[in-house]
Amino acid sequence: MTLKKTFTLLLLFALAGSACAQASPDTTKVSGARLLPGEKITLDGSLDHPAWKRAPVYNRFVERAPNHGAEPKFETRLQVLVDERAVYVGVTALDPQPELIRRQLVRHDQVFRTQDFVALYLDPMGRKKAAQWFRVGASGSTADGLHTAEDDNEDFSPDFDFDAASKLTQQGYTAVFRVPFSSLRYSAAGVGEGSLPWRMMVVRRVPRDQTYLLMSVPLARDAASFIDDLQTVEGMAPTESHSFLQWRPNLTLRRSTEHPAGQSMTGDTQANLGLELKWRPRPELVVDATLRPDFSQVELDVPQLSSNTQFALYLPEKRPFFLESSDLLRSPTDALYTRSVTRPRWGLRASWRSDAVAATGFATHDLGGGDVLLPGPYGTSTAPQGASDAAIARLRVDRDHLTVGALASLRRYDLHQGDNSVAGPDLTWQATPNLRLRAQWLASRTTALPDGNGALVASAAQTGSALYANAFWRAEPYEAGATIENKTIGFRNDNGFVTQTGVRRLALDAHRVWRNLGPLNEVWLNVNAENVQDPVTRATVYSQVTPGLYTGYSNNSEFSVEYRGLTRQRVSAGSDLLQERYWHFYYTRNAALWAPVVSVEYDRGKMVDVSANQVRAGQRIKLSATLRPLARLELLPTWSLAQLQAPQGGTTYRESAAQLLAIWHLAPQQTLRLIVQRSQVDRQSEPLRGVAAYVDRSQADSLTYTWRRSAGTTYYLGANRGRTGVAPEQSRSTELFAKMQVDIDEWRSR
Repeated sequence: MTLKKTFTLLLLFALAGSACAQASPDTTKVSGARLLPGEKITLDGSLDHPAWKRAPVYNRFVERAPNHGAEPKFETRLQVLVDERAVYVGVTALDPQPELIRRQLVRHDQVFRTQDFVALYLDPMGRKKAAQWFRVGASGSTADGLHTAEDDNEDFSPDFDFDAASKLTQQGYTAVFRVPFSSLRYSAAGVGEGSLPWRMMVVRRVPRDQTYLLMSVPLARDAASFIDDLQTVEGMAPTESHSFLQWRPNLTLRRSTEHPAGQSMTGDTQANLGLELKWRPRPELVVDATLRPDFSQVELDVPQLSSNTQFALYLPEKRPFFLESSDLLRSPTDALYTRSVTRPRWGLRASWRSDAVAATGFATHDLGGGDVLLPGPYGTSTAPQGASDAAIARLRVDRDHLTVGALASLRRYDLHQGDNSVAGPDLTWQATPNLRLRAQWLASRTTALPDGNGALVASAAQTGSALYANAFWRAEPYEAGATIENKTIGFRNDNGFVTQTGVRRLALDAHRVWRNLGPLNEVWLNVNAENVQDPVTRATVYSQVTPGLYTGYSNNSEFSVEYRGLTRQRVSAGSDLLQERYWHFYYTRNAALWAPVVSVEYDRGKMVDVSANQVRAGQRIKLSATLRPLARLELLPTWSLAQLQAPQGGTTYRESAAQLLAIWHLAPQQTLRLIVQRSQVDRQSEPLRGVAAYVDRSQADSLTYTWRRSAGTTYYLGANRGRTGVAPEQSRSTELFAKMQVDIDEWRSR
C-alpha cells in the first residue's frame, strides 16, 4: 500500500469516526475564594495568611508517571484565591523525606524535571486550545511559557508578568503563584453569564529514584494533548474587564571596537534609548510596540556543526517583542519564522483573542544584515539581506474540534530590490479523540531574485506553492503518522523557514510502546520511513527507512538506538545516489546531585561527504551536561565533533564546536553568566573531487551580570569578545555594554 493510499484511508476513517466521537467527561471542579477588602497576600511562599484558611482545598492528585493512574506517594494540595487584580494559587507539596528535595537555584526558564517544582496551567478561554503555564521550584526559581494543543508543544520562549515564591517546611514545601489578570489572555465575553468556564491544572515534579509526575486531573495515556483535560475552576474570572498601558523604556550604553583582518582597528561609542510598550484597551486586544530595540543581552545560540550539511539550520526565537501570543504565529509548518527579522528598527503588533476568533499581525522595519534563504531541491543557498519592511498577519477560527486559519506575509526590500509575498489557509481537525489532521496550503510571489553575483534585484515575478498534510493517530499502546508535502521550485517565503523546494515528500512513522517492564518504565519500538523526490525528473533526492528502540528507566535515564542503514541521498542534480550505513546512539541520565543531566549522542559508520559527493567512514559525537559542583555554580558544557576519513587513510574533514555556559547564582534574581564558545573546521584538499582545502576558526566570549527584578525591570552589565579566521588573517571585535530597562508602573509603585 502506498503512503498516499494510507493517508487517504486515515482521512476516511476520520470522517466516519467524527460522527460518533464522544465529548470528554467533565473533570472535577476547583473552587476559589475571594480576598476580603483590605486583605493583601505577601508573596513569600507561605500559606499562613488567614485567607488561605477560607480557600477550599483540592487534593485529588493522581500519578501520571512512571505509574499511570497510581495513588501518589507524595500528597499535594491546591487552593485558589482571587482579588480584583490577580489570581493566587497556593500549593502544599508534602514529602515524607524533605531532606531529599532538590532545590538548586537556576536561571529563569531553567526549571526542569531534575528539580522539585510545581507548575500552574491556566486557560482563561476555556477551549483547551492553549494554556499559559507558570513554574516555581522548591528553590524559588521560576519559569513560564505557553502550551499549544494542536501540536502538543511546550514553548519556554514567551515571558509573562507573574510572581511566585516557595518556602521549605518540616513536611516539604509550599508555593504561591500570583498571576495578574493583565498577564492573562481572555475575552470580555469570558467573564459573563453563559460563557465558557476558565480552566486550570496543577502538576508537580518529584525527582528521586524515579522522576514522578503528579497531576491535579487524570489524563488518558492517549489524550490528544497534555492540556486535553484541564479542569474547570469556579470563582477565578475577574468581576470586571481590566485595561492597562505598560511603558518600559530602556537605555543601552555600548563601546565597541572592530579590527578586520589586514585593516586598522576602529572604535565606536553608542547610547541607544529604546521603548517597549504594551497596551490592552480591552481583554481581547493587546497592542505591542517597540522602538530602537536592543537584543544584545540575549543568550548566544549553541554553535552547531554545519559545514557538512546542505540545508540551513533552524534557530529558536528568544527576543521578547516577537513572543506575545506566540501560539498565534504557529501554523502546521514553519511558515512564520521571526528570526528572519534580523535587526528591527521599530515594530508594531496587535493581537486579538475572543471566544472563537484569534488574530495577530505585526509590521516592522528591518535593518537587515542576515541572510535570505534561497531554497532548492538539493540545498539552501543564501543572499545578503538588505534593509526591508516586513508585515505578517495570522487569523485563526476555533470551532470545537476544528481550527481553521489563514496567514499572509510580505517582505519588501529597500533600494528597489523587489519583494516576496505569501498567503494561504490552514486547518487542524481533531477528527476523533485518537486522530488529528493538519493541513496547510501556501502560494508565493517573488520579485526579489538573485542576480549573477548572488545579490537580490527586482526581476520578473516568480510564483510557487507549498502543500502540507499530516495525519496523526494515537490509541494506547500504538501511534502512527503520515505526511505529504509538495513544494514547487518557485516557492519562497522570506518571512518563514523554508530550506528545500522543488520536491515532493512522503513520510510515515509507526510506534508501539510497552510500559512497566520490570525496571524499565517504558520501551518503544519505532519505525520511520521517508521519501523525497523531484516530481519533474522522478529522481530520488533523499530516502530512508529507520528502525529504532527507545527505553526510559530510573534516575531520569533514557537510551535509544537506531539503524540508519537504509538511507540514500543525492547531493546535486545528476549525481549518484549515495547510501549511508551507520548506527545512532543516544543516552542521558541523572548521574548524581552534582550532575543532574549527562547526555551523549554518537553516530558511527558510513556517512555522506557532501563536498566530495562520496560515502566515507566517519563518526559524529555530541556531549552535553548540567553540572552543579557548588550550590550556586551551574556549568553547562556542550561539545560536538564530526570526522570523515579519506580513502587513502587519515582525516579529510574534521569539525568541532564547543560551548561552556557557567552561571554563578548570586540570588534567585541575580546571576553572573559566562559563555565561552569555540568552533573550528579543517578540510583537506582533494583536487580529483574538486574539493579545496578549507580551514576556519571562530571564538566568542561573553560575561554578563543580570538582575531580573521582574519580567519588566532588568539590569545588565557585560562584555563580549569575538575572533574569526586563522591568524594572521584573523578579525577581532570587542564590546562593553550596560543596559537598564524599567517598568514605569513598577517604578511608581515603589
